[in-house]
Amino acid sequence: EGIEVLLDDRDERPGIKFKDADLIGIPYRITIGKRLVQENEVEVRTRRDGQTKSLFLDKAVAEVCNALRAEMEAVKDS
Repeated sequence: EGIEVLLDDRDERPGIKFKDADLIGIPYRITIGKRLVQENEVEVRTRRDGQTKSLFLDKAVAEVCNALRAEMEAVKDS
């Protein structure tokens, strides 16, 4: 669908991974943790505004894809 995904499966602490994602400009970060998996949720952080929210796993991918498409359309229209 024209969307690239980067899986950071390094054996590092989460803070290091989050810092690196910010440094290279990853626009959306989806975090999956033990507690969240038990609740069937993931955490989605938007780099642009720093907003973090928990979403149900089955809704998270669609929401991020829709947000990315909207951003790409806005860039095309400007």
